[in-house]
Amino acid sequence: MHILLVGLGNMGLKYLRKLEELGLKPVLCDRDPGKANGKKDYPFYCHVGDVKEEVSHAIIAINPEEHVKVAKELLRKGVKVLLEKPPARTSEEFSEIYENPNLEISEIELYSEAVKNFPHNVEPKKILIERLNKGRGYINPLWDLAWHDLYILQYLFGKVEVEELKKGKVWELSGRVRNVSFRLRVAWEYPEQIRRWVVKTDKGDLIMDFSKEELTFGSVRRSRLYGDKLREMVQDFVEGVRREGSRERAMENLKILESLKV
Repeated sequence: MHILLVGLGNMGLKYLRKLEELGLKPVLCDRDPGKANGKKDYPFYCHVGDVKEEVSHAIIAINPEEHVKVAKELLRKGVKVLLEKPPARTSEEFSEIYENPNLEISEIELYSEAVKNFPHNVEPKKILIERLNKGRGYINPLWDLAWHDLYILQYLFGKVEVEELKKGKVWELSGRVRNVSFRLRVAWEYPEQIRRWVVKTDKGDLIMDFSKEELTFGSVRRSRLYGDKLREMVQDFVEGVRREGSRERAMENLKILESLKV
């Protein structure tokens, strides 16, 4: 059985490198035949329906508008699918594949050292989040960047309630989790890259730095010594290690973004 990688754009090539690091040779698929250049060691197709190999797992990293269509075709065949975020442009569209147990949604930040080492006995008083990027994404800063922090908020604290969105060079979303206020700031083309949470507590600030892969809380510091979060996520997927709740968190993210009309 083979692993199929659909999409060889920026994110797809990152997935390919991780599969190679794991000693795997996937079947490749991209609508652009030119993407086959330099990849003669791999079977290559321009359409998922043309793939001849028996496929057990598939990673899909293409235009989000095509996610559901391609995922549905593979899921119908019993293939286990890891779908890049956002999995769809609307919750209604996502509902077409949402309940399939073979579907997982990419949640790369759950593999960060900051999230893995988050002390669950901490009672936050306020949460300040910044995800400011030098580059640009596909839809807008909220879809591209805040998506990560919204699923982290759900994973750590439960239901997310949004209250207000302010747009500008920096988009700012405010809301509450566990009746605690949070402020989430995101931006494209920012002078410096910042990916950081500051969780205010009675015992001081807990700082989660996603760029440095580090969590600091008082005298405690946890940082990554080896490996990387994308490789860990890919390895878990191909080995059958599940992240329960990824579909539910993705659906909730879509509904949040729809409520903000962005």
